[in-house]
Amino acid sequence: MKNRGIIKRLVFGKQREEDITEDDLPDTRVKLFKFVMRTRFGIIFRINLLAALFFIPFMVWDVLSGSYIANYVANMTAAESFSNLIYLTLLRYGTDIPLIMIGCVGLAGLLYVCRRICWGEPVKILSDFAKGIKQSWKQFIFLGLLTGVVLMLVNYIVPASLAVMTRDNAVGMSVAMALAVLFAVVWIIAMMYAFNASSLYNITFGRLIISSMKLTFKRLFRNLGVCLLSLLPILIFMFMPWAFVQIIGYCVMIVFSLGFAGVMQTVYCHGVFDEFINKYSYPDFVRMGMRGAGNIDYDKETDPDADTEETTVDSADGSVESEGNIDAAGMEECVSQSVEHDTITDTTVANDGIGNSGSNDDSASNVDESNGQGGDE
Repeated sequence: MKNRGIIKRLVFGKQREEDITEDDLPDTRVKLFKFVMRTRFGIIFRINLLAALFFIPFMVWDVLSGSYIANYVANMTAAESFSNLIYLTLLRYGTDIPLIMIGCVGLAGLLYVCRRICWGEPVKILSDFAKGIKQSWKQFIFLGLLTGVVLMLVNYIVPASLAVMTRDNAVGMSVAMALAVLFAVVWIIAMMYAFNASSLYNITFGRLIISSMKLTFKRLFRNLGVCLLSLLPILIFMFMPWAFVQIIGYCVMIVFSLGFAGVMQTVYCHGVFDEFINKYSYPDFVRMGMRGAGNIDYDKETDPDADTEETTVDSADGSVESEGNIDAAGMEECVSQSVEHDTITDTTVANDGIGNSGSNDDSASNVDESNGQGGDE
């Protein structure tokens, strides 16, 4: 075989001589992540570029506004800087909010494609990316809005507390800063679950936030480790005070960081969903993309409130077909207890990852049928 070149190998991956069999599939989440990064890197690279297009306005404005503010306060005293703090916070972080919302639209497409490649489904990059946006953009925009507001408040509280801190109020101001930073960390972890759940389930926005918060505290330290590791290529540059270092970070984000974080968080979150949601109500979705997918030892008689509809997997193309409607279910009820399983009342798993429409207690949605056809574009 002719040498196709290093760059072409990185983008399009190594040509496979044989189709992947059941025995070739990974049996753990860590192995699944490595398997996806090794075999689908070309797709990940390209969807990273697509998602980064939506973040370019945020990147450009953040660098420009940060540089302007740094020059603006260069010759100010501490008192003068504090008096302008509200204005400067709104100028940089307030104006970032709509740009973050635009960026989150791109995340809707990226996470949808990440779900498909992690489940071993065929991918048509442009059409699947657009489909992910179409299905989930509304909830992703609102999640981006709330995230932007949280980041703005934290970036005001921390410098404001430092500016007014004295020997007499040092404890109070330190507590305020610690609580602000802690809430920001918890919120980012919750958003990891919220983005992935919105891309996979039909769930109302309020229940999405509540469920994501509950899942955050189920495995707080493990969640923190995975979240920090997935965002590490971004974080190591973003907290540097020099603009040129941040520009390097944004360049890494354009070519790699978003896809890396998307795959890692998808693999991890789907494992948590399997444990707390899918194995009780949607067993055919358990361990998708892994060895032994859908084969779990679970007796529905132990959960009389579980969904009784049968869902079958077409072994030929891996598509999931529902015999009828799957009752809408409530994620926050499912994750409210780690041992006992409550009735699921308001979440619908959709094989096509529909996450833009919330269902209610008196309605149900069909599991969308995936035809399993198509290839990498």
